Amino acid sequence: MRKRWVALATLCALVVLAQTPAPGFAEALGDDADRVVVQFRTGVEGQSTTGGSQARSLEELGFRTLRVPAGQSRDQFLAELRSQPGVVSAAPEARVFAALAPSDPYYLANQAAYLNQIGTPAAWDLATGNKQIVVAVLDSGTDLAHPDIASRLWENSLETADDGIDHDANGCINDRNGCRFIELTTDRATRCGYSSSARTGAVLDDHGRPGSASHSHGTIVAGIIGAAGNNGVGVTGVAWNVRIMTVKVLDCGTGKGGAPSGDISDVAFGIDYARRMGANVISLSLASAPGDQTADQPILRQAIQAAQDQGIIIVAAAGNHQAGDSQVGPGYPAAYTQYPSVVAVGASDNLNGNTWASYSNYGPAIDFAAPGSNIVSTVRSDLGLPNPYGVAEQGTSFATPLVAGMFALMMSRNSRLAGADYIQIARDTATPAAPAPHGQNWAGSGIINIGAAVARVPLSLSGSVLNDWKDAPAGTDVRASIDGKECGAVLSTTFGVVSRYTLKVKPVAETVGCGEPGKTVRLTIAGVAAVPIFLWGGPDEDIGMANRDISTVSPPPGTIVVQTLNGVWSNIAHLDLAGTLPQSLSYVPNAWGVALHWDPLKPGVDGSGGYQRFARQAPTYVSDWTAVQTYDAYWVNGASANIANINPNPRPGRVIALQAGWNNFVYTGTSAAVADALSDVGGKYTQVLQYDNGARAWLSFVPGQARYLSDFGGLFTLKVYWIFMKEPASLTMR
Repeated sequence: MRKRWVALATLCALVVLAQTPAPGFAEALGDDADRVVVQFRTGVEGQSTTGGSQARSLEELGFRTLRVPAGQSRDQFLAELRSQPGVVSAAPEARVFAALAPSDPYYLANQAAYLNQIGTPAAWDLATGNKQIVVAVLDSGTDLAHPDIASRLWENSLETADDGIDHDANGCINDRNGCRFIELTTDRATRCGYSSSARTGAVLDDHGRPGSASHSHGTIVAGIIGAAGNNGVGVTGVAWNVRIMTVKVLDCGTGKGGAPSGDISDVAFGIDYARRMGANVISLSLASAPGDQTADQPILRQAIQAAQDQGIIIVAAAGNHQAGDSQVGPGYPAAYTQYPSVVAVGASDNLNGNTWASYSNYGPAIDFAAPGSNIVSTVRSDLGLPNPYGVAEQGTSFATPLVAGMFALMMSRNSRLAGADYIQIARDTATPAAPAPHGQNWAGSGIINIGAAVARVPLSLSGSVLNDWKDAPAGTDVRASIDGKECGAVLSTTFGVVSRYTLKVKPVAETVGCGEPGKTVRLTIAGVAAVPIFLWGGPDEDIGMANRDISTVSPPPGTIVVQTLNGVWSNIAHLDLAGTLPQSLSYVPNAWGVALHWDPLKPGVDGSGGYQRFARQAPTYVSDWTAVQTYDAYWVNGASANIANINPNPRPGRVIALQAGWNNFVYTGTSAAVADALSDVGGKYTQVLQYDNGARAWLSFVPGQARYLSDFGGLFTLKVYWIFMKEPASLTMR
């Protein structure tokens, strides 16, 4: 560990402090007053943080935590750093604290008292959580062996062994269930037994000690969010089937009254880790001291911005205050109002009608309130307690995970919405809060209503807008209806030649008569019915549907099927009864002289099939095609005309044998996208062709090729096609 810090100190000295080396720079443990957070110029620090998972890490952007050199004050060191051309920013380290610790642990199954107040049971009728949704809990760690949590832990599949190796090169060693970001200080070394600042997967909750009245902060928070539910054991989390990612940023309890504490830079690094590792929601039951502006740091803002750009919702506690405190505003990160993705949570007194909880900070930044008193949850199972459950007496720390759990349930219901959509739905469904005696904002949009919020989540569809499986123009009207009632509308957009739509379909909770489980959703494109139709999913089904292309479909032939002869060679279908030639081709004008039928098994010069021929004016021995079958495809050199046949109305189930090489066939299935129509032979063909008799031109479709590069996108009933097969296969018409 000493080598790591010496190497960092040397690097910094070379880049920034070449003329003023600092002996002993990294040796002393020190406290927060002895550390600063610096961003060095790297050449990429000004680049946008947008780009999803490709956004740069905080380390790549040059952020580091440094010790103040011996013989200098922190202010002197900051001034010196800020004067250097290689430094973008330098700020003092700031501490954050858990909002409150719980009381003596014991098991008490009274969750319904407050979960009913915020509509949670109604939410469970639609969603109980989805294991694809990951909630990162930035706290004092988690009891990984807890019977209500162990089966709900997020796992990093690339870190399977405790071998001291960072297998996935993400900057954290053996981070199987999460990562620890705790800077070593004298106090933490003495009171917590820490010996290193190394970032590792050591994320066990060590808050408190056996017999202490204050312990298990992180385990409590994790359990409120995602303790396994409906399993006959202990308690239930709000979202009992999501995955909990543990990010340890709070220590064993070196704060006031034994509360866990941490550093603002480690919170930033924890947010950054959660973003990079795929979290959907980040829960922060921590806050800086109210009014502590040193906590507003570039490193924290950078981490939040990157998370917001990636669509992550950050739920942060407003923090607690004691009677007589001069500062009552939310601490950071909750204090940020410039980041829409940061949701600041105050506490309501669920023991007194969900009025303002007198311990909860308040101010303009607050977005929601949730119950914060006597919340039952999991506690550490290594403390020798009869049952690893207890009551958290009061605190915004325990209101915050209720809100995080709400967002996790909403995402479980529809994982495809933007972060702003979930937040707006939560605002629209919140229960208005009674004014507080101080007259200031303490609940934002109101008390969360989890049941109403989940019920208000729309079904969403996105994909391409097509006409006969070819891209429609920009501005094409797309509408959704349920039982004849319009429940959503949008205009398509285009990216180059590709047409796209994103449509939200209203639930019945928003508009009477609209979506609910089991309902059929029908779409129209410019007023024309589109395929496919969609089903509103039932409980615990994700109703966010992406890459769902929709298309109008030209109607199939009516009573009469018309085909065009171009006066030269035309490729057409025989739709009459089987029979001998030439009598069975009586529907073709008498001017025709030769008909050709492709036989993929006929020996040819190149071994790839050949034509069978019938010549009307030649001796019989010239012709080897003497009988025609219904649905045979053939070429004829008839006069220019439109020929008509009675529609044979082919039944589904017809099977045709396709041989290696080229095959000429009549499609008798229901009109469908090429990939769907040919699903039986998917991966076994390289090209589909159609000859446009009227234009005397070949049209082509190549599987896997961009849609706009193919001439057609669907196969249509009673049309004639060619297909090149890599191997023999059978195709069933459906």
